[in-house]
Amino acid sequence: MNPIDIAILVVYMLGLVYMGFRLSRNIDSQEDYFIGGRSVATLPIALSIAATTVSANGFIGGPGWAYNSGLIAFMLNFSIPLVLAVSLSVFLPFFYNLKVTSIYEYIELRLGGISRLLAVFGFVLSNIIQVGSFLFIPALIIQKFTGWSLTTVVPIVVTVSILYTLLGGIKAVIWTDAIQMVVLWGGLLVTIGIILANLDVGFFEAMGQAKADGKLDALDFSLDLQLENGVWVALIGGFFLWLKYYATDQTQTQRMLAAKSVTEVKRSICISGFVMNIMFFVFMIVGVLLYIAYGGKEFANSNNVMITFIAGQIPVGVLGLLMAGIFAAAMSSIDSVLNSVTTVFVKDIYEKFITKGEEASLRVSMIFTFVFGMLLIVFTLLAFGGTSASILKVVGSYLSYFSGSILAMFLLAMLTKRATDKGVAIGFVLGIALTAFIGKMGVVNWLWNYPIGCALTLLIGYLASLLFKKQKVNYEEFTLFGQRAKLLTEGADKDENGVSILPGTMDKYSYLLIGFFVVQTIILALIQL
Repeated sequence: MNPIDIAILVVYMLGLVYMGFRLSRNIDSQEDYFIGGRSVATLPIALSIAATTVSANGFIGGPGWAYNSGLIAFMLNFSIPLVLAVSLSVFLPFFYNLKVTSIYEYIELRLGGISRLLAVFGFVLSNIIQVGSFLFIPALIIQKFTGWSLTTVVPIVVTVSILYTLLGGIKAVIWTDAIQMVVLWGGLLVTIGIILANLDVGFFEAMGQAKADGKLDALDFSLDLQLENGVWVALIGGFFLWLKYYATDQTQTQRMLAAKSVTEVKRSICISGFVMNIMFFVFMIVGVLLYIAYGGKEFANSNNVMITFIAGQIPVGVLGLLMAGIFAAAMSSIDSVLNSVTTVFVKDIYEKFITKGEEASLRVSMIFTFVFGMLLIVFTLLAFGGTSASILKVVGSYLSYFSGSILAMFLLAMLTKRATDKGVAIGFVLGIALTAFIGKMGVVNWLWNYPIGCALTLLIGYLASLLFKKQKVNYEEFTLFGQRAKLLTEGADKDENGVSILPGTMDKYSYLLIGFFVVQTIILALIQL
């Protein structure tokens, strides 16, 4: 890698640390550190949400997937606009009105300590598993182009993330993610420009060749339950996958809770939905164009498609910018995990069991960020070892087994008055066990594990709750319909900008996302004709 490219990388990372330092001047309390004093603007939140979802895996793995499978690979993101419409209409107003810092605080307020600990365990486990995959591909790419060892690359990437997250808290996470999203878009546009400049045919002729090879067929309405990325599994299974992520995962909800108002939350989610799916679609187009550029040549690994292109086609200087984009995608996921895991640990474990309800100091919160960052470096390096890497891959396949049960836990708490702490805990454990059993049978595609796990936990959790005495809870505040009725009684059906703060109410942002879903479906159908 040329010294110019390395210099670009160094300047970029120093800039992120400097931004964290500047933002640290406005942090005086735990609330500032974890949720930015609920004062962060719309656009950076929207770009931050999108950046965390995309990750470096999308930038490198997305085009490689489309190279082999075509536009049907896009279907993994197919249901995101619908999920975000539900999230901003139902879940986020509900949590925002409660003024909680960790959404798992709500689980104890409504159900109890057992359910809260199970939810926290599921959250931490899933993030530990995912963060390894967030780092794996970019670390290998950076190693290839710099010649640095993984024991050098991983600490550098994580340490920079630790520094600006430690200094600036959630504001640093959000603002640096926003910048990283811009850098990522820049790298993507440069990539497209270079591919088109080196093609022997024009763009539309290339698309015509891809169509003839079936690479533009995205919509498959087959009822085969083992079909990967078919319309039904993408619409239903994908809906539950993304709903768990955007509505009941602290990594995403925390930045939404940092917004100035419910209106800002909804606007941010709406913008992020457009940005994410448009970017993912562009990843797919890049993959299809590379398929034409390389004449459909076979690669040993789908990730090698983009790696080969970068190694052979990107000039000096531009390579540094592209590497910055890959660093950006990796760090946008790492910083979110650092901040959200620290928040959950402090609010759901430290303050509950150590300080017995007393709020932890800002210093303690920052120390935990540093500690988790160090543990992240150790875990990731171990995961790259021969045996640990295979273990990471195996464990990652189990994410779908318990994610649906976490979503069901929140649904039982929000939508019913009969759900109890012990009943939901029983449903959670048995739901995971049964989902794993069904998944291991191999009769359905893995995406179906999400709705199956959710349905089983809902059923078992509710029936098991009937075995226990009904809990004394403020249902007016801690259930969806109770909060909605209370707000209506108080006459607070809309905020100052004319956007509803009532959970369960559709408004213009919901309709925009639904309209976007319809438009993307029409476009996919027209391309396939």
